Amino acid sequence: MQDKPNFEELLEAVGEFLIKEILPIIKEDEELSYKTLVSWNTLQILAREWKLAEKLMEEDIQRLEKYLQKEENSFRENFLQKKQIWKNLNREFSEIIQRKKISEPNSKEWELVKQSLQAKLQISNPKFL
Repeated sequence: MQDKPNFEELLEAVGEFLIKEILPIIKEDEELSYKTLVSWNTLQILAREWKLAEKLMEEDIQRLEKYLQKEENSFRENFLQKKQIWKNLNREFSEIIQRKKISEPNSKEWELVKQSLQAKLQISNPKFL
């Protein structure tokens, strides 16, 4: 593990290189320009994921645990273990929605789904929020 540059700084440097140095040179090539912009956007998503993913996942776990009336103490686990707990809770939550055929837009389940989607959008496309 390195101290400097860190993961975020590396992503930012590559992103700036693509946008400031490569894109102006290839602007006439629509396909290559498009692929460069997609690559830059991917780097932006990775940077947000690095920065926000664990916190947002922990918040989602807390909401799901409260709804499912469980207490996993997942915050003592490492990231991969938390991710597995999160997946298991989501699977259980999805099964409840399917089994009960919940489709009411004003239900507590719908509210949980919206909160989870908002967290995911903070990473994938915060401008959409």
